[in-house]
Amino acid sequence: MTDTRKVLTSIIASVVVVGVVVSLVLTFAIIPLPDFPLLSDNPDSQIRGQVAFAGWEDGDLCVSVVEASGGEPTEVLCDGNIGFGEFTPGWTPDGLLVIEEFGPRGEDFRLVDPTTGETVDRVAFQMDEGGPAGRDFAMYEDGLNLFIEGDRDAAQIILEDAEGNERIALEAEGPADYRFEWARLSPDRQWALVQDSEGRLIVIATEGDPNARILAEDVEGWMAAAWFMEGYEEGTWDPRTESG
Repeated sequence: MTDTRKVLTSIIASVVVVGVVVSLVLTFAIIPLPDFPLLSDNPDSQIRGQVAFAGWEDGDLCVSVVEASGGEPTEVLCDGNIGFGEFTPGWTPDGLLVIEEFGPRGEDFRLVDPTTGETVDRVAFQMDEGGPAGRDFAMYEDGLNLFIEGDRDAAQIILEDAEGNERIALEAEGPADYRFEWARLSPDRQWALVQDSEGRLIVIATEGDPNARILAEDVEGWMAAAWFMEGYEEGTWDPRTESG
């Protein structure tokens, strides 16, 4: 085979490979992950309060707190004896973290100062003890309903008002397995906290442009997160009073 024919053969082979790759992309609809900006890069002072969340680090469960307006999360404590649940980590009305702890005495609720990481109190777990009403935020007292939907084309956050009117608060296209894990309203209802399948906590506005921004990353999808705003008690609870 002459050099010219070898060059032509190589070119044809390259074109065929490119064509196959393009065909696969089109056939299987490979879509990149939604790209949201980081709140820490451009904090928003309109967003009030703090968000607590949990994640694993070297075999321990670590609880962190981040300003809802944006910033670097602060690790409050890591402990192999603490766990997570439907309503932990959570908040008391006066701004202490509620953390579930397992030890020789059994199961306790540990109240922790989010600034210093110091344990303020421990309360023994009671079998009939509950958490804050509506902790899963399926239906709010004022009639607002927040839920997730999704199919192969897009993941959606839906807001439904007290009259049953629905609107899409956020829609994001991604790969077929991309989804929103859960969504919860902020205590003042102006924002919603969303967790996606990539372990990102996303803040969106509930009115107008959602302006979706990432508050924190590397958060396990099955772990709780809780939003605290001073002056709002919904979504908070205090095991010191509820177990008395």
